[in-house]
Amino acid sequence: MSAINTNSLNVSYPTPGVNNSTQGFRDNFTNIKNNIDTAKVEITDLQSKAIVKSGLTGITLNNDMNGTLISNALVRSFTATTHNLGNDIPSNIFIDVSKGDVQYGTITKDTTISFGGWGRTGTQSNLELRFNIANSSATIFFPDSTFNASAVLTQGMTTSARVLENYGSNGYPDVNTTYSNQVNAPAGVFNLQYKLSTVDCGQTIDIYPINRNQIASRIDLRQPSGRGAPGDSAGAICTNGANLYICVGSYNGSSMIWGYLPLYAVP
Repeated sequence: MSAINTNSLNVSYPTPGVNNSTQGFRDNFTNIKNNIDTAKVEITDLQSKAIVKSGLTGITLNNDMNGTLISNALVRSFTATTHNLGNDIPSNIFIDVSKGDVQYGTITKDTTISFGGWGRTGTQSNLELRFNIANSSATIFFPDSTFNASAVLTQGMTTSARVLENYGSNGYPDVNTTYSNQVNAPAGVFNLQYKLSTVDCGQTIDIYPINRNQIASRIDLRQPSGRGAPGDSAGAICTNGANLYICVGSYNGSSMIWGYLPLYAVP
């Protein structure tokens, strides 16, 4: 509510037909000035906080909401911002998510990606990546995944990355482990599109393909111990390339829950 108050103005002053003290003029002028000063403060406050369609005179347009909640709104024809990463994406690139909701560029060499500029913790922040593939042998490396002593992901890509088409890694989810996450474009494919999402400011990141299929089924490359690791449960399957391992119980730290069958090459 505005703090402008005109009640102190004497609109009946001066009285017609009589000599009037100049004090009444001074009082009214003082009250007018005070209200103009108040209006200046309120207008300046509006100029610094209001959402406008174009920049006000002498003020650079800035409609950054800085995380302010807008609720119960009906919207139409909203569009996403884009950012060009370049026609020759470098071998190491930091992608600032705040520069565009959709970011695109051309992969010409092995490329390692890191991220920043995600939305604040407690909100879901999304990014769409569109890569043209100019080098079919190039590998795209996403952030490594780190698991703690309870085999819980603490940093990096979630296991959603492990079902991307042409996914590769130097490890697998396990206790106290860190492994890589990389993809290569399938033969004859010259464009890869992914959606990335996080709810913890980029500490952990989900990834899903947009223009390619996920792997329909996958057996993790892993060689478990007989007692397994936290998170193992009956029905899990993995292989180290020589044996097929099958989990027959839930992990408790002491029971033997994994068995295996040797794999043989088809003659």
